[in-house]
Amino acid sequence: MFDKIQYFPALSTRTHEQLAYAKCSPSVKDRMVPIVTLTRYDMEETLEETASILLNDLGGRSAIVDFDALPRAITSVEEAAEQRRRKQAVRAASGEKPSRPRSEKELANDAERRRKAQAFNGDINKLTHPMHGPIRWVEMISEFPELLPIFGHGTPDLIRNQLNIISRKGTNGALRIDPRHPYASSAIPGSIGAIRDHAEALVIIVDLKSMRGEYTDAKAAATSFLTEFYRDLGGEAESLTVVLLSNSFPVAKTSLKDLSRTLTIDELRLHEEVSRTFSSVRYGDYMSVAPRRSSSKGGNGWFPHVDLVAPDAWHIVLYESNSDKAKYIKAATDTVSGPNWRNRADCWGTSVIARVDADKTLEIDGKKFTSPTGWISVRANQHLTQMVLSR
Repeated sequence: MFDKIQYFPALSTRTHEQLAYAKCSPSVKDRMVPIVTLTRYDMEETLEETASILLNDLGGRSAIVDFDALPRAITSVEEAAEQRRRKQAVRAASGEKPSRPRSEKELANDAERRRKAQAFNGDINKLTHPMHGPIRWVEMISEFPELLPIFGHGTPDLIRNQLNIISRKGTNGALRIDPRHPYASSAIPGSIGAIRDHAEALVIIVDLKSMRGEYTDAKAAATSFLTEFYRDLGGEAESLTVVLLSNSFPVAKTSLKDLSRTLTIDELRLHEEVSRTFSSVRYGDYMSVAPRRSSSKGGNGWFPHVDLVAPDAWHIVLYESNSDKAKYIKAATDTVSGPNWRNRADCWGTSVIARVDADKTLEIDGKKFTSPTGWISVRANQHLTQMVLSR
């Protein structure tokens, strides 16, 4: 499966991540298969609606899909009223005029947003039921020919049931396995027979997630798991598509100001070393966006920085000027005039940097680049392009 594809980047349908993929050129998209975590993109009531939005960006290409199992937080009518009351008290204490009450139309819109969020959470709850959820999920995604569902974890019997669904429908699927999780040494060995029987229809994702500062342990875990996995599969191993997925870009809570301004892309080194033993293993990464739960909270402000992605490293121009959006322009200028600019990828991400430098503006084609999320899109789009060009 995917014989000509060597790159499998992981991303989610959060706006800034999906934008990085959407802005890739058709020729770059043709040379990768994304591993996508479906989230609530906007106001959708079901994950099927989110999948439909993803299909538009795929343009007929394939993707491997999972979903974020965390329900959306919902502010009740009472909580919203209490929040407004507290804000009014703060304004009164500071001598400010009270804000106007919310109109009937605004209150109706609030109620509709709550209703849609509740409907979405109901959909998530159905898909996370320990026994029936994985079956419902695979049945649902298998209706989209371009999408391969990542199976829900569970017992060997549950894995076999999911494999039987894709076999009956004539589609394909994927298993995402963290080799450092007990699941890798419990349910997977008991599922080897079923995996062997469906090898040609399966993608195995060996997902190490974030491994920054844990390179040696991550490599040992991947090597140990693959050794046993290939041994147990025997001759059928060559029929599988196996992807080694990892991330070494600092996680969101890490302050880049305390790190080197040049960070080696350790995902490349890990894959190179592991593939010396397992030559058929494909390369995957998190496109320089560390895996993050939707419940993660941001810190107190941010330091403006512009990142340039070279074939083997991230080069960072950062200013220790908390939440100062104007410094993005200076960081872009320093990036363009710096020695690493010649190693840039020709893509949307570098075009944004060049235009911010040339025009001294943080609004490009109607999109504002005044906060970190926009610049994550810029970096991730470069990363996708560079990794495709180097494969």
